[in-house]
Amino acid sequence: MTRQEARSEKDAESGAVEDAEETKPLVPKTAPAPTLTSKFHMVLWSTALVVASSALINYNKYLMSSSIFPFPVVLVILHNLSSTIFLSILINVAPSMFPALKDPAKKVDVDADFMCKRMGPVGLMFAGSLVLSNTAYEYASVAFLQMVKQSNVVICYVGSLLVGLELYKNRLVVVLMCIVISTAFTVKGEVNFSLAGLLIQLSCNFVESSKIICQSFLLSGNGKKLDPLSFVLLISPVCLTFLSLLVMVHLYVMQFSWIEIPTYQDFSANRHVLAGNVAVAITLNVVVANFLKHGSPMSFLCTNLLKDAIIVLASAWLVGEQVSMMQMYAFTAQMLFIAIWTLMKTYPDEFEKRGFARGLMQVLGINSEKAPAM
Repeated sequence: MTRQEARSEKDAESGAVEDAEETKPLVPKTAPAPTLTSKFHMVLWSTALVVASSALINYNKYLMSSSIFPFPVVLVILHNLSSTIFLSILINVAPSMFPALKDPAKKVDVDADFMCKRMGPVGLMFAGSLVLSNTAYEYASVAFLQMVKQSNVVICYVGSLLVGLELYKNRLVVVLMCIVISTAFTVKGEVNFSLAGLLIQLSCNFVESSKIICQSFLLSGNGKKLDPLSFVLLISPVCLTFLSLLVMVHLYVMQFSWIEIPTYQDFSANRHVLAGNVAVAITLNVVVANFLKHGSPMSFLCTNLLKDAIIVLASAWLVGEQVSMMQMYAFTAQMLFIAIWTLMKTYPDEFEKRGFARGLMQVLGINSEKAPAM
């Protein structure tokens, strides 16, 4: 086997599934030099992602906290049901948007074994994280929960270390410790602290991180890659099935104190609000797919940081949620260290060759000759 053939085989075996959920540790590695058109698309979809994500988070908070529709399990069922229906129609109208399912050259072999052994575990964790995330809105503010969510980076790295997906590196651990300390200060500075909200969100973080790690194991390899919309089309009915079974068990076998089922009057009285919420959720799926298609590594990083910052600021200034000065300083530190972390994961060779300070300056386009290697 020639060196080029060996490299091609290695590349084929290292395929990974792209998730529709934005996750900071997982970013594209390389991107071609952007043209004027690609820059326009990047700005367009980055802006759309910030707006759609912020809208859905605050919309869900509105439904949960105001007792308009405080039924997180049923709300997630509605989201997955609507996504399944919408994407089932879209794949027939625009099949080119689902290359992993419709393009013969990129088609993934989706059979019962693939759905049960690969998509099943991921779907179970996906459904759990969505339910926990929406439940947390009943107990704590959006700003506070968004700050706690930043610990996902730490949990993902520790979990990946334990299962052998990551290598231990002192530089990464130092940055992660800074994120942990910053997160601790956001919790300490919370004005209206809710232990229940914190514990539910941390549980959500663990489930979400486990989903990402499980996804890396189960949905990669053998050259199989799922594009974002194909992933959502496959995972939505899986989540829908798990949650529907859970509701059936609650209704007919054993009741769970943490599950509440809405009445027909709840649906009827809030049908317009729920329709708007479902529309925003579907829009976000489409926006994420197009953003991942057109985005570059730096746009991915900047958009995620900007999205998180806007959600926190909007919650504080527009919704009126209380955010202390300690939290603002700690949240700023979180964003800074997560930005550094993402750069170190995106451009590992620069940091390995040049050290931390010079590598960071090189990535940022600053003259690094006089900086210490560190």
